[in-house]
Amino acid sequence: MELKQKLELRKLLAPEMRQSLKILALPLLDLKNLVDAEMLDNPLLEEYQPETKQEKAESQENLEKLLDSLPPAEEDYGKPLDTSQDDNKENKQDFALSLITKKMSLLDILLRQLGMFAETDEELRIGQEIIGNIDENGYLKTSLEQICQTLNVPLAQGEKTLALIQQFEPAGVACRDIQECLLIQLKLSNISDPILEKIIKFHLDDVAKKNYSKIAKELKEPQEKVDLLIKKITKLNPKPGRDYCTDAIQQIIPDVVIEEDEEKLVIKINNENIPHLMINKSYREMIKKGNLDQQTREFLTTKLQRAYEILRAVSKRQSTLRMVMETIVGIQEQAIREDLSLLKPLTFAQVAEKIKMHESTVCRVVMTKYAQTPRGTIAHKDFFPSRLRQNDAEGESVSSQQIKNLIQEMIAEENKKQPLSDEDIVKLVQERYSLNVARRTIAKYREELKILSSIYRKER
Repeated sequence: MELKQKLELRKLLAPEMRQSLKILALPLLDLKNLVDAEMLDNPLLEEYQPETKQEKAESQENLEKLLDSLPPAEEDYGKPLDTSQDDNKENKQDFALSLITKKMSLLDILLRQLGMFAETDEELRIGQEIIGNIDENGYLKTSLEQICQTLNVPLAQGEKTLALIQQFEPAGVACRDIQECLLIQLKLSNISDPILEKIIKFHLDDVAKKNYSKIAKELKEPQEKVDLLIKKITKLNPKPGRDYCTDAIQQIIPDVVIEEDEEKLVIKINNENIPHLMINKSYREMIKKGNLDQQTREFLTTKLQRAYEILRAVSKRQSTLRMVMETIVGIQEQAIREDLSLLKPLTFAQVAEKIKMHESTVCRVVMTKYAQTPRGTIAHKDFFPSRLRQNDAEGESVSSQQIKNLIQEMIAEENKKQPLSDEDIVKLVQERYSLNVARRTIAKYREELKILSSIYRKER
C-alpha cells in the first residue's frame, strides 16, 4: 500500500450560495411555500404587513440597509435591488385573472428538480442535455456516451449526473430500459431482494407470459415465494413519465407581468403573495445583550444567520429575475407587442453575455417560470425559440416558430386533391425564403402542429 498526495482545484459552493441558487430556480408558488415553511421553523423571521405606500417603501429601505450591512456572500449573481422600480404599487394587479391551469410537462418537472439539486454549473449543463433526451415515458433515448461526446465531457461526469436524475420524481425516470426502470423503483423504495432483482433482470419475458412455474424452476425457489415477488413487480410502473405528466395539473401564477405603457413595455415582478419578511427585533436584541446561556445563544445565532440567508436570497432572486427579463423583453419587444410568432431566435448564452452572468443562472431564471404578457401568459422558456439560418451569408436567423407558421400557411393554401408532401414543403421553403430545412425537420414540426401527412389530407 502506498500513500500519495494529490493537489487539485475544485469549485465548491458554500451552503448560502446553494440556498440562493435553489431559491432563484423556484417558481412563485414554490417560493411562497418555502418562505411559509421558513417562517414556521425560524422564530427570528416574521411577516410584516405594511399598510401604506410609505410604510412599504420604508420596509424595503430598512431591509436593504440590513442586507448591505452583512458580509458579502461568497458569490453573487445579481445586482443590488433597484428601489426606484418598486413593484408593490397601490394599484395591485388582479393576479387571479392571470391564473392558468396547465398540464406540467415531464421536462418542466425534471428541470425544476435539477435546478434545486445540481451543485455545479457543469452538472446543470450535463443534466439539461440528459433531460432533453428523455421521452414522454421517462426513458433516456440517446446513449449516455453520445451525450458526453456532444458536450465534450468525461463519461464519468455523465454517469454521476445521470445517477442524480435517476433519484428524481417520478421514480424510474431517466432509465435506459425497462429492467433499469424497475430496479430504480425498487432502490428508491428501499426494497432489497436478490431473487426479486434476478426476476427483473432475466425473467421479465416469462413474467409477461405468466410462465411463473418456469421462473420458480430456473431460480430453484418455491412457487409461492415467486408468486409473491411477481405481485410486487406488477405494482411497479414501467412507464413512469407518461403517468406523471398526464395527471400532473398545477395552478400557475406568472412570476413576471409585462404591460404596455404608452411607448414602452413595463416589467413588474409579481411578489403579490410573498410575505414581507423582517428580523424579529426582540430576538435580535437578546443576542446583542449577551446574557444568554451558550445553548440558547448558539440556537438564536444559527437561526439569525439562516434568516439573513433567506432575506438575501429572496432579494437576489427579485433583482436577477428583473435583469434577465429586461434583457429578454428588449430583444423580443416586437413579438410581445404584436404577435408571439415573431419571436427572434435566442439562446441562454446570448442573454448571459449581455448581463455578464453565467448561462446556468439564466437557465435557473427561465425554467418553470411564466410571464403574463399583452399576448397572454407564456412560459419564460418560450422566449427562446431555436434557430434556422438562411442560405445567403448575410441572411438573418429565423425561429422554428416562424417555420411552423410557414408550414401552416402552405398547407392551408394547398390543393386538397394534391396536398403538399413534406418534400414539397422543403422545396417551397427553399425557393421562396432561401431556407435550408431538412425533410425530417418539416415532418417533426408538422407533427407538433398536429397536421396529418399528405396521404391522409388528400380529398378524393
